[in-house]
Amino acid sequence: MVGHIKLAGLVAVFLVIFFPTVTAAQDVNFGVSPAEVRIKDLPPGETAEFKLTIHNNDAVPRIFTLAISPPPEGETREGRTRFPDGSWIDFSPNQMEVAPYDEANVTVTVAIPREQIWANQDWETWLGVAAESSDLLDIKLYVRLLVSTNSIVGGNFNIGLFAGIAAGIVLFGYGGYYYFRRKSRHE
Repeated sequence: MVGHIKLAGLVAVFLVIFFPTVTAAQDVNFGVSPAEVRIKDLPPGETAEFKLTIHNNDAVPRIFTLAISPPPEGETREGRTRFPDGSWIDFSPNQMEVAPYDEANVTVTVAIPREQIWANQDWETWLGVAAESSDLLDIKLYVRLLVSTNSIVGGNFNIGLFAGIAAGIVLFGYGGYYYFRRKSRHE
C-alpha cells in the first residue's frame, strides 16, 4: 500500500512539473529560415554574407538571441569537421525583438583568415536561435551552416603594388615618347 502511495505521489509530481512546462514551451511559436546554408569555394582571406529570417508566430513580441553551437559528436555531415573558430562568424544583430506575427532578418558574416592551412576544408557548425522565456524549458532552433574553402588564398588589394606598376607604365611611356621625339629631330 505504501508503495502505491509513493508511486501515485511521483506520478502527481511528474504531471505538475512536466505538463505546465510542455504547454508553456508550446506557447513559444517561432521559426527560422533557411534551415541549412551552404557556402562553397570560399577562399581563405575572404568573407561571405547571408541572411537568416526569424518568424515570430506568437501574439506577443519576443526577444531572440543568436549564438554559434558546435554540433554534437557524430552529428556532422559525412566528410565534414567542426568549424575551427566561432569568432569567424558574426551576427548583426545577435539579439533582436520581433513584433507579434512579424519577421526580421539577421545578417550573418563568415570571415576565414588568410592562411593556407584553412584552404581545401569542409566544416560544419550550427547557428542557434532561441526565444527568451521565463519558462523552465527553453526552445532553440538550429540552422546548419556548411562551409567549404577552396585552394586559392584570397588576397587584399595592394595599393603599393598597383601604384608601382602605374608609375612604371607612365615612366616607360614618357621615356618612349622622349626617345622617339629625339630620334625624329635628328633625322
